[in-house]
Amino acid sequence: MNARVCRCSKRLIALTLACLASVGNAHAASASTEFVVTWPGVWLRRAPSVLAPRIALAEQGSRYPVLARSSDGTWVAVAYGAAQAWIPSGFGNATNPSQVPAVKLTFPPAVRNTNTHPLPTWITMTVRGRLIYQQAVKAGRNPRLFTVAGDSNSAWERSIGRIAAGSFDLSRHAHLNPIIARFDPSFAHVSLAVRGGIGAVHMFDPAYAPSPPCLPTEGMFVCELRRSNASIVFIQLGTGDSFAWREFEANLRRMINHAITQAVLPVLVTKADEMESIHGGASLHFINDTIRRVAREEQLPIADFYIATRALPTVPNPDLPHRPFTQNGLVDEWGYYFHLSEEGFALRILTHLWVLDALTRGLKE
Repeated sequence: MNARVCRCSKRLIALTLACLASVGNAHAASASTEFVVTWPGVWLRRAPSVLAPRIALAEQGSRYPVLARSSDGTWVAVAYGAAQAWIPSGFGNATNPSQVPAVKLTFPPAVRNTNTHPLPTWITMTVRGRLIYQQAVKAGRNPRLFTVAGDSNSAWERSIGRIAAGSFDLSRHAHLNPIIARFDPSFAHVSLAVRGGIGAVHMFDPAYAPSPPCLPTEGMFVCELRRSNASIVFIQLGTGDSFAWREFEANLRRMINHAITQAVLPVLVTKADEMESIHGGASLHFINDTIRRVAREEQLPIADFYIATRALPTVPNPDLPHRPFTQNGLVDEWGYYFHLSEEGFALRILTHLWVLDALTRGLKE
């Protein structure tokens, strides 16, 4: 691990342990508050950080008494034998979490991004994007928190949540460890604006927003930006707009305008599939071309995920030679390709990190 990341991790652990000293042992046997792991292969950690040392691998179905929780709801402290461990709350369910103390997480100061590793050519950073990010920080937005607006191809537990779980191999991308350290709070955050089957057309519809915690009159996009206080939002939609492609640009621009009005930087991401042209009657590349044009006109950062996925390998299906098992980072589902493969999800994770790297290079802290 990068030496700077190690120092940050040690400082974070010390700060967290200091906070938890006030929790006391009285809560160690809180039998009424239990955390049940619902996702396989999640690492218990010594502190509420994706950089903290690992203690043990929690298996699906494991149950642990809850000792404390982070005030933002992203982590829970559990009893592991005689020790205390932390686990991202998105990987399980806690009963009666309000009965345990809430701990405000403190992170070490972010270090300046001095990375010079080449960036992918399909990622475009803009001067306006950096300016909006800096304005977001000045407005009180969390400079270390990004969030996502997306469909099932943005599912937290299969994308950025894998960094929180400790199940994503970054050995070939060690230069990105300082980016993970900088945006540490983001990887355990589960966005309220991600849901399977949705598109830009659903982002402002209160019927699709979880209530609570969202207000009865707000959609999931408005709710997520309000509650998270994120400074960056990745907008990666379009598959769920296959039959609403005519309204896609208007809905996308509405999301962009709302984000900027709320002092949040919108980062646009193209999609890997062509569902609107296959099923919806749109011209080829309609939604992706719309995303590219809007990004140019608005001078916003864009990750052309479609171009990136063209380089992913095709995996043949020996039983159906005419239908590859995976192609362009998508899985064959009854002859249709719209859900990301494992390779596609891995590339999506790296896409977030590369964009954050491009955004923060050379920025003064």
